[in-house]
Amino acid sequence: MRYQDLDWNDMWRVARASKSWQKKKSSDWDRRAASFAERNLDSPFVDLFLAHLRTEPEWSVLDVGCGPGTLALPIARRLRAVTAVDYSAAMLAELDKRAQAEGLTNIRTIQASWSDDWQKLGIGRHDIAIASRSLAVEDLAGALAKLDSWATKAVYIADRVGAGPFDPELFQAIGRDFSPGPDYIFTVNILYSLGILAHVDFIALDPARTYASREEALQAHRWMVDDLSAEEEGRLAAYVDSRLERLDAKAWRFTRRTAPQWALIWWQKG
Repeated sequence: MRYQDLDWNDMWRVARASKSWQKKKSSDWDRRAASFAERNLDSPFVDLFLAHLRTEPEWSVLDVGCGPGTLALPIARRLRAVTAVDYSAAMLAELDKRAQAEGLTNIRTIQASWSDDWQKLGIGRHDIAIASRSLAVEDLAGALAKLDSWATKAVYIADRVGAGPFDPELFQAIGRDFSPGPDYIFTVNILYSLGILAHVDFIALDPARTYASREEALQAHRWMVDDLSAEEEGRLAAYVDSRLERLDAKAWRFTRRTAPQWALIWWQKG
């Protein structure tokens, strides 16, 4: 078989069907918006991502799958304008609330999905297009081509490496199978098939993270598994406790064996 005969987009669809969790609906993300914001807005991932982002102050950025503003908010502090797109109304409400609290007036939020007509929604082309940890789509080739066409200067994508933010040992501890599904290598190969030669850098987070309480550490791991039974909840707590160290009255440190890792995939236009 020749490389050019491989249909990476179809392989992506097949691999997605085998992963341990299913795609979230907008209503699922609506329910999780507040906790997701608390967990991600101060993540060390943000500074590591922004360290790779090459921009000018007068540029505009399109952030697709923006969530509660994990990247849109800090980017808006640096650049002229940000258009933040997400299909969860509650996520956008979290973003708007935080932008208002900071006095940021250069962020426009639009509720939309990858499959919506962006032109009809008035989403014009931007200098930079970003999709950070938001490519949970059936047609990855179509999403990548669309993102590329909406940028005039560069595109930046953050995609999972292996398990990404998920902790395989947690799944083992509670007795569930774990299959992370396809990761960044599918994205890179689909881009290649589209004629886009992308750069790939890697963002590795510290395997240790500090929490203000034991309950906060537990909550930071519950999101990984849907529909926990009472028995599984007990196993999850036991696993977290086994790797949790109390530093003082207001600090608890959890250390994973495997560090969360992301691929930063980017290319310049023209």
